[in-house]
Amino acid sequence: MQRWGEDPGWRGNVGFISPPGLDITPMEFLKVSPEGLATFQTFTHVPNFKVQADMIMEAASQLDQCAKVMKDIGVDIIAQVGTPFSFAHGQGLSFAKTVHRRLEEETGLPCVLQGLSVVNVLETMGFSSVSVACTYYNDDLAQKYTKFIEDAGIKVHSVANWVDQGIFPTQQDVDLSRGGYKMSHVYDAVRKSASKAPGADCIVISGGGVRTLDLLEDLEEDVGKPIISSDAAMFREIFDLLGIGESFVGWGSILSSLDVRKYSK
Repeated sequence: MQRWGEDPGWRGNVGFISPPGLDITPMEFLKVSPEGLATFQTFTHVPNFKVQADMIMEAASQLDQCAKVMKDIGVDIIAQVGTPFSFAHGQGLSFAKTVHRRLEEETGLPCVLQGLSVVNVLETMGFSSVSVACTYYNDDLAQKYTKFIEDAGIKVHSVANWVDQGIFPTQQDVDLSRGGYKMSHVYDAVRKSASKAPGADCIVISGGGVRTLDLLEDLEEDVGKPIISSDAAMFREIFDLLGIGESFVGWGSILSSLDVRKYSK
């Protein structure tokens, strides 16, 4: 039980930079965190924001200022929510690493970019190929994400969004559902991605706007492969950087040390 009246961040204070709109990532983080971690949150702002490359890059232009805000309030680590912030520019993995390095140099703090976290986990676990369920992304973002992952030397066997998979009839329907994505949509997308690319080492669920933590363990049992989701990958990297050594059983192979060893190649 968190004792909020004392010193909730005695183990570490995490500052989340969220994309425009409603984002409950800090709540999800605390759900799986051990006692002693506290969260703080700030948002980028783009009026009438939609998940498309131009608006994402407008939001991304505010990351430096948001990171300075987090430094000023005294957090120990900065975590940027929103996987496409790392690839919507279309300039590949090297550009995202440049942004990451700049934020760390400007703040003097460890920084986690959600998009880079996925690549870092794939490399750490030794996976060389993936099938990607890119959920609510439009075709443009799906293509850019494919390039982003392949820049890391990882083969993308297949990539499909909810429209490709027949989960939504049109991209407009997906966009209108923003903030109301169902876990059943995520579950169905992963099952379809696994079926389409049986030779892939693992399945990637992209999109920080979908909730995955409560699904990961069951999904891994059902498809027989490790599942790397954006939020689980980011949380793992935060825990690693903070030196948290506890085992996170029940949240899938990314956060469970035993399952990580089980699925690592």
